[in-house]
Amino acid sequence: MFELHRLRVLREVARLGSMSAAAAALCYSQPAISHHISRLEAEAGTPLVVRHARGVRLTEAGRVLVEHADSALAALAEADEKVAAIAGLRAGRVRLAAFPTAVSGFVPEALAALRRRAPDVRVELAEAEPAAAFAALRSGEADIAVAFDYAETPGDADERLRSVPLLRDPVLLAVPDGHPAAAAERPHLGDLAGAAWASGCERCRGHLEFRCRAAGFEPRIDFATDQYVAVQRLVACGLAVSALPALAFACHSEPGVVRLALPELGSRRIFAAVTAGPQPPAVAAMLDELAAAASPPAAAGPGTAPAEAGGSRAV
Repeated sequence: MFELHRLRVLREVARLGSMSAAAAALCYSQPAISHHISRLEAEAGTPLVVRHARGVRLTEAGRVLVEHADSALAALAEADEKVAAIAGLRAGRVRLAAFPTAVSGFVPEALAALRRRAPDVRVELAEAEPAAAFAALRSGEADIAVAFDYAETPGDADERLRSVPLLRDPVLLAVPDGHPAAAAERPHLGDLAGAAWASGCERCRGHLEFRCRAAGFEPRIDFATDQYVAVQRLVACGLAVSALPALAFACHSEPGVVRLALPELGSRRIFAAVTAGPQPPAVAAMLDELAAAASPPAAAGPGTAPAEAGGSRAV
């Protein structure tokens, strides 16, 4: 194996035909140039240059080595440029896996911000529930997983991954306009013990069941769908009540649905997960933009507006 800086020396000697000229071009001393050529010849096991009165010329072995050195050094220069482009956000790729309400909520804003900041960075987005997003991250099919969990069902600890907190997303009670809970001064989750419920994804359904049991009853879940718009439609039509994260209402607010902030329903933690250790510049930049897009007020969702159809009320 030949060292690249010595190949550069040989190439300059060949180009200029002189040890002293190569030394001046490379800012080396002439003895240093001679030393590098001698080391190359020792590594090659054959003479590479022949000295004559006006300088030096390459041997046949020297000519072959310079031809390959040109290719190797050109490839290295191209690699240096590509690495510099990635480091300077003039190139690169980020593969993002995110759950549906994040995809409909703050993720597009983050993608747009990254596009403005680094227009040559390519971003690929795939919708995936947390378990699938984590699987893609662990398998190397995704660079960032945007996921959520609840206090009673935290994600499994994995030293290979680290999480970046994005926001706390409160879970709101959704009832039809005119429902008794909407008119109650201080409604409680236990007041809904006999109601028909519409639930969301498996993880959200587990959270609903946990909270209802803590309130003293088992929820009667008649409708199950991952589509938060469909859940709101079921509620608006008076077929069920539900518990949905605030971000779902920030993405879509169905007329005829009243949202009530019940502390009993808790909240979910939304975060971005990446592999442990330093991240490529494009991934680090994407994390920055996700955190900025998820920050209030942009992703705060509904606040404490008066309780009216399509509004919300804190209780």
